[in-house]
Amino acid sequence: MFLATVYKYLFKRDKSFTVMLQATAHLSGLPPVVAVCGSTGTGKSKLAVDLARIFSGEVINSDAIQLYEGLSIATNKVTEEEAAGITHHLLGTFSAQWAAFGDVHKYKAACLPLVDKIRTNIGRIPILVGGTHYYLEAILWSDFLAAYTSSNEEGESRNILLPSEMSDCYTLLQKLNPQIASQLHPNNERKVRKALREALLSSSKQPSTSMGDDLKFGYPRNRSYHPRYPDDTLILWVDCDLAVLDARLDSRVDNMVRTGLIHELDLFLKNYFTEREFSKSNQTRSDQLNRLFTETCSVNDPSGRRGILQTIGFKEFADYLSLPPGSAERESQEGQQMLTAAIEKVKVATRQYARRQIKWITNRFLRRPEFGCIPVYRLDVTESMKSTTGLSSDTWDINILAPACRLIFDHLVDSGALAQLVIGNPARLNTLLDLCPPSARPRPCDFLPMRDDSAQIGAGSSVDCLFSCTVCGNRLFFRRADFEEHMRSRSHQKRISKLRRRQLLNSIKC
Repeated sequence: MFLATVYKYLFKRDKSFTVMLQATAHLSGLPPVVAVCGSTGTGKSKLAVDLARIFSGEVINSDAIQLYEGLSIATNKVTEEEAAGITHHLLGTFSAQWAAFGDVHKYKAACLPLVDKIRTNIGRIPILVGGTHYYLEAILWSDFLAAYTSSNEEGESRNILLPSEMSDCYTLLQKLNPQIASQLHPNNERKVRKALREALLSSSKQPSTSMGDDLKFGYPRNRSYHPRYPDDTLILWVDCDLAVLDARLDSRVDNMVRTGLIHELDLFLKNYFTEREFSKSNQTRSDQLNRLFTETCSVNDPSGRRGILQTIGFKEFADYLSLPPGSAERESQEGQQMLTAAIEKVKVATRQYARRQIKWITNRFLRRPEFGCIPVYRLDVTESMKSTTGLSSDTWDINILAPACRLIFDHLVDSGALAQLVIGNPARLNTLLDLCPPSARPRPCDFLPMRDDSAQIGAGSSVDCLFSCTVCGNRLFFRRADFEEHMRSRSHQKRISKLRRRQLLNSIKC
């Protein structure tokens, strides 16, 4: 009776709603899974919280760094005020030491039961939000990483003995899986060894379905084709003009420093070193930091210093953090120069990270066959970000929140899930739906054509493949842009000139 009263009030101006409700009342559809993606700093968390307040949803974090406790400023976790009382799952849940065991498989094991519980048991909308887009893909598609080592095989793969020399590892990987080998640089020790272990395990257990086999139906293997929640998933892509986003990211870094980023990093490292075995040695603070960051990058790191130690800010501030907190060295001219340089490095790293996030969305979610796809809806936050006081509420409602609400509401009606859902803020939803009528409903993004091998080598391509310069001793380049820059370099041109002179001399001798 309560729901009927709410619906009558909420949609009193839409006489057709009663007919729609009667037509779908017999269905028992579950609430959809909503995924909010986009580059850092675009307002993903704000959109997730706003939607959760309106539709009585719950938020699940899908940012790999925000899984860990601590470093709230450095990782840009939502504050208690920003969360607005909305339940957030997997946010600051694990200790930094858990990073030794954390990966996408462990995330799936923790996240999937939450999604099912929220949808099935509680009857609410789970809203996945975060910038680690391969975590999102692992949840939304059931076959993501299916060709790679599963979590059950992880221990077994670690027991596989590999050649000690990197060149031998890469040569063996080329024989077992040339497709994967062609995408990895021979000197990328961690990825080459990981891929080789997986190739050896796959070839020993499933020789007829190794990673190099073609997917049936003629589609390439390096995409996901089996949505975990078919016809029940919405991907909302919060996007922004890069120039506007860069300015916002720079401003955000400055604000992080003003609100205590340095103190937070100092405190975290102090607690971290206290728990490590080498804190009892006679190493200086600088030595400890150098060792910490060296082992973070090591494939043989016994402590698995991954996870939160990959936060943007640690390596960039390494030189400054090596100076004792509160010391005169930090306040000296040299110390302040270190601080200024570190802040600029963080800004550059953040802007680069934002571009990698956009690249994942376009290359994984959009550059794919339509078979097995999930619709992606782009919401442009550029106008809202132009406000000098933060995200403009008026343009936010019109350009972002209202279209998102329209998409979710229409899906609830079409699936029959609306009859079972308790709307958190009916009046607010009514206002937003008026701002975005059905005729203004966003259209899903077009899917981009897959590029074949010949297209990948074309001009302007930036796909991941190896380029070799035979003139310069078979020097390898992972990106085409780097290869082209090398071809224009002075050292390359000098080597070509030297080879031409040598050939000319040889021809004269003949």
